[in-house]
Amino acid sequence: QRASLFGVDDSDHRPDSLLLDGSIQADRHPSPLAVHRREESPTTLSGKVTELEMLLNELRDDLRRAKEDRAALQEEVQHLREDNLRLQEESHTASAQLKKFTEWVFNTIDMK
Repeated sequence: QRASLFGVDDSDHRPDSLLLDGSIQADRHPSPLAVHRREESPTTLSGKVTELEMLLNELRDDLRRAKEDRAALQEEVQHLREDNLRLQEESHTASAQLKKFTEWVFNTIDMK
């Protein structure tokens, strides 16, 4: 009521969720993405083709990078497997040496 006394439209003071007409709400506050798409959307067939070609190139680049990443990860996994085998062999060798050393110590103690 106060707004009408001062000659101000009450809809300017209501939250957008209270507006009855959804199209008014959309027109008052269009999303930045919608504005961006409207400005850049090609209107001609050649423009659409160009946009699709650009998208295809981006997808090819993404696929190439994904393949490179996968190859690098596979190579790293192979190196880790090799390191794991080497470490297992070293562990078995160390264990065998420790066993021999322990037997030697006990045999030395038993002799005294």
